Amino acid sequence: MPPLVFETGPAKPAEADAVAAAVTALLRELRADPGHTIPGIGAAVADAIAGKDGSGVLVARDEQRRVVGVLGYTTQIALRLAAPYRLVQELWVDPGLRSRGVAAQLLAELDAACAADGIRRVEVCLPGPHFATFPRTLAFYERSGFRVLGPRVIKDLT
Repeated sequence: MPPLVFETGPAKPAEADAVAAAVTALLRELRADPGHTIPGIGAAVADAIAGKDGSGVLVARDEQRRVVGVLGYTTQIALRLAAPYRLVQELWVDPGLRSRGVAAQLLAELDAACAADGIRRVEVCLPGPHFATFPRTLAFYERSGFRVLGPRVIKDLT
């Protein structure tokens, strides 16, 4: 397979629709629900691209300037760290381009942004072990320098 040529950097407002489509595709894949929609995603993406509340979106663009990868993150303060950290909220790569270095380049871009901002920790929540590609996903993050901390549990308040 020829090497993929792409660039990474912060998402631009004009890329909001592509980012929203990527995040929707990610959730459809994770939930095995091809009809899944995300009410309010347009505003959420616009806020994240604008950096509201410490959030951000990095994208990978191919040679035609199409968005082929998306990494959304938030910045939190953790008492346990006595410092801020970044949480990868979404990481999606076009299915036809997976295992070609796009996700690794997005994580490297995030690492550089964290270093510039004085942030010394990045965390990510993985899909459950029942997810078909869980072993590959876990191995990817471990190769990228992450270590397993333990399961994360959630409670939806609706």
